[in-house]
Amino acid sequence: MLMKQKGIIIKSVEYGESDKIITILNEYGSKVPLMARRAKKIKSGLQAHTQMFVYGLFIYNKWRGMGTLNSVDVINQHYELQLDLYESSFATLCAETIDRSMEENEISKYNYDLLNFVLTKISSGQSAQLMSIIVLLKCMNKFGFSALFNKCVISGNTDQSKLVGYSFKFDGAISQSVAYQDPHALQLSNKTLYLLDVLYKLPIDKMNELNIHQDILDEMSELMMMLYREYAGMFFKSQKLINQLKRLEMKD
Repeated sequence: MLMKQKGIIIKSVEYGESDKIITILNEYGSKVPLMARRAKKIKSGLQAHTQMFVYGLFIYNKWRGMGTLNSVDVINQHYELQLDLYESSFATLCAETIDRSMEENEISKYNYDLLNFVLTKISSGQSAQLMSIIVLLKCMNKFGFSALFNKCVISGNTDQSKLVGYSFKFDGAISQSVAYQDPHALQLSNKTLYLLDVLYKLPIDKMNELNIHQDILDEMSELMMMLYREYAGMFFKSQKLINQLKRLEMKD
């Protein structure tokens, strides 16, 4: 059966000497694995069209099991992500998080909209790191956990200006007055916790221009990675590359 669907490539794996297996998140929110034969060969015309983040109209044959890709009518190649390794790594973290949050046959139009939103924002110049934080926040519930950012988990104090960190001992933000109860809590600025709470609750269609200082972004990323490790046992392949790039920056 010949199928035509818009979608975004969220995974691309080399298969044998000349083929690839790609996975698209289609416009309906379903993951579709496809065999792209001879995609690694320049003459096939599929080499550039089967890269990560390509958004297009995918035409493929599907009967049982995995489909076979025929052609791709590219709408947006997100070419800039192929040129910037740092932005590409955070965009990959977005795609990996969404991919792993979904069951094999799950359909989630929201996940498609979320991925399309963050890639569009990155292409328009928004921070790829910030977009990865938004995806991690929006997908927490899919991994079976949530986080309390807007009040002290111990005292119940709702004055966010008094928050100084996140406690994994008590599972939430903590204020200055009770910080002594968990000396191992991750120290954070109250602005970091405030913005995490805002981004967690704010619908993506209400997010316009977002400008956040790099130090705050780094604190947000660190906390989000710790939350996923602690509460979901999740380790992201893309995060390894991000960590390596950061270590190289520190050496320079």
